[in-house]
Amino acid sequence: MKNFKRIEEIVKGQNRWRRECLNLIASENVLSRLAEKFLVSDFVGRYNEHGIKNGEFEEHYQGVKFSSLIEKICIQIFSRRFKTPYVDVRPISGAIANLAVYHAILKPGDVFFSPGLTFGAHVSSTQYGIAGVCGLKSVAMPFDERKMQLNVRETVKLIKKVKPKLIMLGRSMFLFPEPIREIRKYTEAIIVYDAAHVFGLIYGGKFQDPFKEGADIITASTHKTFPGPQGGIILGNPKLDKKIWKKIQNAIFPGIVSNHHIFRLPSLAITALEMNKFGKDYASQTIKNAKTLARELFKIGFDVLGKENGFTKSHQVIVNVKEFGGGKVIAEKLEEANIIVNKMALPKDKDIDATQNPSGIRIGVQEMTRFGMKEKEMKKIAYFIKKVVLDKIKPKEVKKEVINFRKKFQEIKYCFKA
Repeated sequence: MKNFKRIEEIVKGQNRWRRECLNLIASENVLSRLAEKFLVSDFVGRYNEHGIKNGEFEEHYQGVKFSSLIEKICIQIFSRRFKTPYVDVRPISGAIANLAVYHAILKPGDVFFSPGLTFGAHVSSTQYGIAGVCGLKSVAMPFDERKMQLNVRETVKLIKKVKPKLIMLGRSMFLFPEPIREIRKYTEAIIVYDAAHVFGLIYGGKFQDPFKEGADIITASTHKTFPGPQGGIILGNPKLDKKIWKKIQNAIFPGIVSNHHIFRLPSLAITALEMNKFGKDYASQTIKNAKTLARELFKIGFDVLGKENGFTKSHQVIVNVKEFGGGKVIAEKLEEANIIVNKMALPKDKDIDATQNPSGIRIGVQEMTRFGMKEKEMKKIAYFIKKVVLDKIKPKEVKKEVINFRKKFQEIKYCFKA
């Protein structure tokens, strides 16, 4: 009973604490109450291992008639939204989605292009993550530090020289749309767009249209700007070669994923329907909020990256805090004030800095947008950050203000009523 009570206390503590925080982690979000309601069901303890042949499931278990139905509904919703027959919701994370694509298209020893760790790449597309585990050689594409975007001219030169089989666009440090059209002109390589961070903004029609611009495959998480349960998804351009799509599906199962956590699919379907109705407004407000926060932080004295391009066109704001002790130090101080951000390696850092004390912090506004915050509140958040970092007021004093401020924003917006 002692352990039971301790577990209960921990869960209650987490629930209470996060409701008192300004959660600005760019890779997190909250489920609507309705989506949360559908997350726990009898599906929690079930399997549905299956292949897919000619669009039909080849189930290997009995007792799956309802789980197959809900998965097909999920596929249908995303298929209609992206106007493609190629949708797979079985990956259990964005990283696993990337793994499936690498496994399907590349072989050990193959060279592919990715953003590079200090230029914003997710670790799964580097030698330190899944790409390295698969024996792939990841080459970082040149980056324009001033614009905080891919350097197209230098990247094209590298494409002509190396001739990669696959080019991975999309980042974890993701301020601006990727130059897909510009890259597509100069290569026949498979272009994969890792939309994990901006999937909700794309779904809401407010960031960029990867398929229209020339991407072959989209991989994504379903729990960042897209506010669903934790999981992954892969979508193929409607013009994608069927043979490539078949290889991807075979890579997922039987290759990589056995139990694809079918319990999350009802919640995912509900979130997608909510995004069909509210996604445009939510994505629009998220971007407005990020722009406002970035401008306000810059105005009060912070080194906000991306000034050349207007700081941001996504949910993210990137700040160089090296002069104040570094990303790890500042993130820890802000956490003491109930302001949650994460450290972030910047272009001038070394790869090893990413896991230690890099120069930057990454801020995401998508969750606070979901709780109804708008431009006015973003300016208030900038003020709280200023008090901790620039004014060096004790974080515990700022924490009291943050908790009081957060009390006004407890209801999740841009969703159906439970």
